[in-house]
Amino acid sequence: MTAIRCFARLIADPARDYPQLARDRSRAALADTVGCMFAGARRPVAVKALSAFRDSAPGDCVVVGHQARLHAPFAALVNGSSAHALDYDDYDAPANSHPSAVIFPALLAMANGQAKSGADLLDAHIVGVEIIQRLGEAMNMAHYYAGWHTTMTLGTVGASAACARLFGFDEHLGAHALSIAASMASGLTNQGGFDTKPLHAGLTAQNAVLATTLAASGVTASDEVIDGRISLAKAMGEHQPDKFDAALAKLARPWSIVEHGLIAKAYPSCGYTHRLIDAALKIYTEHRPEPGRINGIRASVPLAYLDLLTYTDPRTTAEAMFSAEYNIAAVLVQGRFNLASVDETSLADADIRRLCAVTRIEPREPRDAQIPYDPCDPDWVEVTLDDGRILTASVEIALGDPANPMNNEQLRAKFDNCTQDLLPDSRHAELWSLLSGIEQLSDIAELYTLLTSKE
Repeated sequence: MTAIRCFARLIADPARDYPQLARDRSRAALADTVGCMFAGARRPVAVKALSAFRDSAPGDCVVVGHQARLHAPFAALVNGSSAHALDYDDYDAPANSHPSAVIFPALLAMANGQAKSGADLLDAHIVGVEIIQRLGEAMNMAHYYAGWHTTMTLGTVGASAACARLFGFDEHLGAHALSIAASMASGLTNQGGFDTKPLHAGLTAQNAVLATTLAASGVTASDEVIDGRISLAKAMGEHQPDKFDAALAKLARPWSIVEHGLIAKAYPSCGYTHRLIDAALKIYTEHRPEPGRINGIRASVPLAYLDLLTYTDPRTTAEAMFSAEYNIAAVLVQGRFNLASVDETSLADADIRRLCAVTRIEPREPRDAQIPYDPCDPDWVEVTLDDGRILTASVEIALGDPANPMNNEQLRAKFDNCTQDLLPDSRHAELWSLLSGIEQLSDIAELYTLLTSKE
């Protein structure tokens, strides 16, 4: 049986017998993604995307953080771009992708005006994550190292699966939706620091809406496009049938959101910097070194990380999110790393700029190149002071990983930080409360009323 047929059967399975942990993680992911959409709504990429289609694609679908409404595919595009605009949205290890930033914007666009429940959203999200992560198990890391941005390649298939699940597709329609989506999958990893990197998430959500709508309209496609003789797997890396067999055998046994979970980002930057940020925070918390007394900084990450962390002297927010040097320097000056750490004021801070200039990132050969964020291969930071003292710290598991999760207070603080500029206190408290009990919401129309903001 082909991968598409296996996935389509999962989509069509009426069962919703999820363990509580699966529902808890999906609910937390929804709240986190909504917060990220608000944080990114006024970022240049989201504003440009909205401007491009505000007049040509009007509709009735909510654009988060704005009063404008767009036709469903374009609302998904803008909201997905917003969710990923600050690289603050969740990610995962097996697919090395950003699942929720592509799934939820697509679902919110397609569910608009359709009387879907909060439980429906979580159900579809869990199925979408399942397919993204099992594809990651089957195709990575060869697929990712070939230069494909998995958020868009694997995410297009998974987000389409989530939309197909939301609308109760049978196996036949589900297979066509996934196959159409697979032919839309693209996206390259060298877009970090440019608008197109977060735009990938928006395009993925848009593709999911389009693929699902086309399948519902009767458009047909091949069952073999993911793992056949001519396929996504073969064209985009290495097709290893044994890896596909192993991944497909695990479908929903257990659910991947339970097995692997999602990594909720504690910091608005590329996930490859997060263990470095945590290490720098350890040094700051334990020693409080004065920036003027720091003579040099060394840090180490696996060699492959540097393909994304390309900005040694960042000048924009988008570049700062992909700069290990800047992230470490900002932490050692500010004692934190949040949205304010990548704003124009921080980017111009003289102490941060000086420390950025004296930071050297030393790549190392990974213990196992097939394991991203390998806890047995920690990242480390070393700070040399003017009196010769050397302060060091290493981190195996970043804050936000399922093995080192943020607590509810930390998640709420992140949400408030993300929404505070666009929503009054009473409104973001109401939104947080609604999202925290989303499974009890019989019609998510109430959610849409809280997703806009004052212009």
